[in-house]
Amino acid sequence: MAFKIRLLIDENAEEEIIIRCKSPSEEVLRIQSLLAASTRELELTLGEETYFIEMKNILFFETVGSKTSAHTKNNMYYTEKKLYELEEILPKSFMRVSKSCIANTAAICSIKREYTGSCEARFSDTPKKIYVSRSYYKAFKEKIVETRLK
Repeated sequence: MAFKIRLLIDENAEEEIIIRCKSPSEEVLRIQSLLAASTRELELTLGEETYFIEMKNILFFETVGSKTSAHTKNNMYYTEKKLYELEEILPKSFMRVSKSCIANTAAICSIKREYTGSCEARFSDTPKKIYVSRSYYKAFKEKIVETRLK
């Protein structure tokens, strides 16, 4: 499929991106997803209200049953997205740390290795913590070092 890309410059216009297609193919949906990821906020719900939370304020996402929650220091919001969908749109500081959790490695303040091979990760200014499964530990540790060096 060939795409036509046009850039129209208008100093008075509000920025917008329009995708015009006959039907949303996988390629079009992927482009839409990538563009959505470039925004720094994520649409989440808490009760009956919708919130737009900056991704840098999200500590981690976890799935329990069929529900995916997003944790900040003080709240827990919900999203309709699955973890695999979030992995595609989240900034590079986020990574999968277990089958049911994606963590913001930039927000982690300490890690403690457990005797089972897994590890406990804690976040600043909150009692919230996550567990990193042993199969993800090595990549997680490397990502922590990479995040801290940048």
